Amino acid sequence: MNSSSPTERPDARPTTIDPATLVRRALLASAAELDTALSTVKPSDRRRQKALDRWFAGFAAQVRSHHELLDAVVVPTLTARGVLADSELDTLADNHSWIDDLLSDLGDALGVLSCGLGAESWWLGKASDLAASLRHVLQRQLAQEDALLTPLVASSLDDEERAVLHQETISAVATGPVRFSLAWLYAHITDEERAAMDSYTSATGRIVGRTSRGAYERATFAALG
Repeated sequence: MNSSSPTERPDARPTTIDPATLVRRALLASAAELDTALSTVKPSDRRRQKALDRWFAGFAAQVRSHHELLDAVVVPTLTARGVLADSELDTLADNHSWIDDLLSDLGDALGVLSCGLGAESWWLGKASDLAASLRHVLQRQLAQEDALLTPLVASSLDDEERAVLHQETISAVATGPVRFSLAWLYAHITDEERAAMDSYTSATGRIVGRTSRGAYERATFAALG
């Protein structure tokens, strides 16, 4: 399994910016931020534990939304074109299930901490271990996903179909929690990339994404430091 970052691969790709690539980058950056943050939280810091619980809920929603889009749109379309092998389908399904389990376990651990149910040091250790595992597994899964699906989308879908998929990708992000939707994506991409995404985003969505960025940044600072 290829463990390189999806954005650092040397092979040739389409020159247009693929929203899925930007989403993968944002997911990896957030997973790394969470892993780092959980290694610094003190057992007595309930305020930050609560903030982490809220922040993680938004992040987990974006991971699951990304997987749901693949499972509901991308994979069935490519399967219908006959370009995905059964073994590849099994690997994608297994990876999504594995990550979903990690998200659920980590959410439970942060929920216990947020509610102040005791044994804070133990639960912080468990949450930290799960965050490290999630970061590692997500990096490998997204790299494999990029290596497998991105070239197939480029070669098997026509321009109109790819444009629809790009719109669906941005829509999936935009419909997330207000503080963790387009504001989250905008925080992890460049001005040039944001401008390129405008053609796939409604005017209302762009306004919400920009006006909610301050709220996202405050929530992120409270959780991650």
